[in-house]
Amino acid sequence: MPGVETPFALKLSSGTDRNSAESITTHRWWSKVWRNHAYILPSFLISLVVCAWFVTWGDWNFFEPEQFCGFYDAQALSMIDGRLNVPPTAIASEAFVFEGKTYGYFGIAPALLRLPLIVAFDGMDGLWSRLMMMIACAINLICAYRILRLIRRDAVTTRTQRVLHSLFILCAGIGSTNVFLIGRSFTYHEAIMWGGTFGLLFAWTLLKYFAKPSLGLLALASLFAFMSFHSRATVGTGTLLAMCSLIGILIWRAIANPQAAHSWLAFGVTAKPFQHALIAAIAVSVTVATYFGVNYAKFRTLNGVPLQYYNFYKQIPVRMQITSGRQIHIENIPTTLATYFGLHGVSFDRNFPWVFPSRDPMIVGSPAIDVVEGFSTYPTSMPALTLLAVAGCALLVRGSGDMIRRVRLPAITLLAGGGIILATVGITERYLHDLYPALIVCAAVGVTRLESERRAAGKTAVIAVLSLISVALNCSFSLIHQRTTTGSPLAKQIEFKQLQQSIDRLLHGQSRG
Repeated sequence: MPGVETPFALKLSSGTDRNSAESITTHRWWSKVWRNHAYILPSFLISLVVCAWFVTWGDWNFFEPEQFCGFYDAQALSMIDGRLNVPPTAIASEAFVFEGKTYGYFGIAPALLRLPLIVAFDGMDGLWSRLMMMIACAINLICAYRILRLIRRDAVTTRTQRVLHSLFILCAGIGSTNVFLIGRSFTYHEAIMWGGTFGLLFAWTLLKYFAKPSLGLLALASLFAFMSFHSRATVGTGTLLAMCSLIGILIWRAIANPQAAHSWLAFGVTAKPFQHALIAAIAVSVTVATYFGVNYAKFRTLNGVPLQYYNFYKQIPVRMQITSGRQIHIENIPTTLATYFGLHGVSFDRNFPWVFPSRDPMIVGSPAIDVVEGFSTYPTSMPALTLLAVAGCALLVRGSGDMIRRVRLPAITLLAGGGIILATVGITERYLHDLYPALIVCAAVGVTRLESERRAAGKTAVIAVLSLISVALNCSFSLIHQRTTTGSPLAKQIEFKQLQQSIDRLLHGQSRG
């Protein structure tokens, strides 16, 4: 009848109202997200564009073969075939030869990431390194921002806060070793990059787990620890140290004190601590067993880097004598500490880009240093992140808030794991990235400290100046390493030389040749 709604009409009206309400709720949610996070997008965009330029050598081609960038593709193919050896061309001079077969000493995680790509895209073997480096770079930025926002919790309301956060992201992207590594998609650059990326993903997940323990977050943290360790064992060791510490805390909670570690780590209540401890223990066991299992399958030894099979050392026997067949030497720590944390990490030249990496380490005692390549130092090349990290460490010691206390464990363990590079036999710029996850985590704490202190605007201005220095130096180092080192295409070397000569003529009125 006219004027009387039927049940169908009522249902339709009710459904329309419900859809309309959901639409309004969704719109409001996106509006809130935009208001809270839009300010960080310019720094993300700048960082990603600059890194994309570097990873593609300025040609914007993400699928171009490069020297020593096909190992992980070959490793993925061999794993599909049920073996671990690769063709000699895939590993070249970095090969470990055992029983007539060639192997790489690199972890399996980046190869695992390639498995679906290798299966889905036929004919793309050897062309994935640039894209994988770019994906890792983007994840680094996301993790840095999410860790920062997890720590500070409150809404960002002032211009000083927005500027400081943006500077932090710029430094994480192009004011650090992140942009140096992405300039060359070498296999060993990708190994270090993914080790750090999974280390940051682990730290982010662990912080969320401490705040609200769940089996899902624990499983995710376990996965990231596995991938970090099997990408780069140094950083990965830091994630496993955190997992082992977590196991101990959970067992303590299960048998003695349900509130164990709450005051020190602000670790939330765990409903079934023994179950969580068991899952974490299984994850660590699987990670370690896989590592040793892969090593034994390759070389019939548990040693992951059996240098007696290393082609490079066979060709240059004196390097085996220097290292005594070992990669770790405790006596190297004073030298690497003085080198990587000193203020002598640059050299100067009249040619563009005017600042170059140093090649003169600070030798302390009698270290077993195998090779010295171009390097810089944390205070010199990453002054903004270093200063923020130092400020963050002071706040971590005091532990004034729940989230600050939760950062303690990943900060300490990632620092310990990455610090293994201080005992290695090489000094080179790429090794600085092993401490990148710890640096980002501590610097994020430092950001929250600076933005809440008096005279925050003045301190932010100092960080801005240091950020400009960080970006200039790291982009310069990446460009130099990309265009002048062994394996750089001749056309790119010539292009860079011509650029230097053009700038020289512009500044000095003539070419010095």
